[in-house]
Amino acid sequence: MKTRHKFTTYLLIVILPLIILSIIYWRHLDKSIQKERQEQAEWAGSVYRDYIDQVIGETKKKLELLSLSSSVLYMDDNRTEHLMKWIMDTDPRYAGVYWINMDGVSLSGTNKEFYHYYLIEQADINRAIITQRAVVAKGKALNNSGINHFSIFAPILDHEKRAHGFLLAQIRLDHMEKILNILIPDQTLKLKTSDNIRVLGMNETISRHSEWVDVPLSEVDWTLSVKKPDTLNTNNMNVFLMFVFFTFFFTHMIYTAVEELNVRREEKKQKVLIERQKIDFVGTLAASTAHEIKNPLTGIKGLIQLLVEKHPEEQDQFYYAVIMKEIDRINSIVSEFLILGKPMARDLSIYDVRSIIAELRPIIESEARYFNMEVTWHIVKEPIWVLCTKDQFKQIILNTAKNGFEAMKDGEKLSIRIYHEKDHAKIDIIDIGQGLNEKEIGKVFDPFYTSKKEGTGLGLFVCKRIIESFNGTIQLASKPLIGTTVTISLPLVTKHP
Repeated sequence: MKTRHKFTTYLLIVILPLIILSIIYWRHLDKSIQKERQEQAEWAGSVYRDYIDQVIGETKKKLELLSLSSSVLYMDDNRTEHLMKWIMDTDPRYAGVYWINMDGVSLSGTNKEFYHYYLIEQADINRAIITQRAVVAKGKALNNSGINHFSIFAPILDHEKRAHGFLLAQIRLDHMEKILNILIPDQTLKLKTSDNIRVLGMNETISRHSEWVDVPLSEVDWTLSVKKPDTLNTNNMNVFLMFVFFTFFFTHMIYTAVEELNVRREEKKQKVLIERQKIDFVGTLAASTAHEIKNPLTGIKGLIQLLVEKHPEEQDQFYYAVIMKEIDRINSIVSEFLILGKPMARDLSIYDVRSIIAELRPIIESEARYFNMEVTWHIVKEPIWVLCTKDQFKQIILNTAKNGFEAMKDGEKLSIRIYHEKDHAKIDIIDIGQGLNEKEIGKVFDPFYTSKKEGTGLGLFVCKRIIESFNGTIQLASKPLIGTTVTISLPLVTKHP
């Protein structure tokens, strides 16, 4: 049963929190990783987009500017070829430059293999004539000596802004791919037209689980797709494993602390149980033997008193005094055991604390003279009514005062204060003796604990039981070498005779 309880505790404190926290952290980590992957892909896409838009935009502007000057060179083959060669040589991105008629057929250009070829489709021609601006051809890219490319062309307008031809430039895709790879190495991307025709691809080792970020271009209605980085990497896994380790370590520490508390609680229960067993044992023993002890003691004490009267010699009187003192001590011990053996329920009566103290005062002062000490009294003038048993209340005061005398040295003073505070009567018994440390204070009310050479360790325990039967409390405050204050508190009785 104990092993099962430990396993359940370990499951609730270590295993379940570890699993739950690991799942929560993994989701948080995965969410942050996905966000980081998204941001990284978007950043790469923005870099690529800016470059591609820049290439297309610059080419458009250059062709539009050159088309203005080309109108005066129309049908002059030598000059147009010289112009196109100059355009070709100014930028390595060009795969070829051509002069196109209104039907989209090349008339001349940098590569004679493409003379009299249809390089522009009619739909693109119509779009360029309507906009009178340079446009990107939507037709499939041609292969020029093994070089993939796409085309940009601008209409050549006369002074009435009528198109009478086109100036076309072919952009090398291998050159663009090289630049893109320099900008961000090892990044996977693909470039497609609005008709889903693949224009460009780079580092395309793609799995079924690849995720992409689409980035539209500004200069043309194409879509640039950038692959997100892989989800897992060594650093992310190391962070997760480290979190799991520290979570396990922390929860295991909590489990250890809980088990330690359980052990201490169990030890405390066992201690209380043992103390109860001790008290029950002593109570049973007291109930069966106390009267049998007290009866012979009464007879012995009576006979000793007769001997005291019969033998007045000083030496004999000394011996008798010692015997009587020891008999009284035995009688006191037996009385304490009798209290342990009897239930605490008593017929309580209402008394004025001052009247009980008045009866005790001569006895306490006599005890003080015996110890060569003094007693100072501080008693309020008005009555203080409480519910108690007079004899037992006297026993508490006498026992506590005697402890104070025994803790002090010759000539020192014991203070007794009687007062009321709110709805409670208070009796303070203050000595200026050696005092007690914190460890001793915690044990003074435990049964059988004593710091005296001779003592049963039952005095204060019995006092506490009696006071609690009166619905009161007894507290002890002490500091080493300063002294001890015992405070007895009993509920005040409002209705009294």
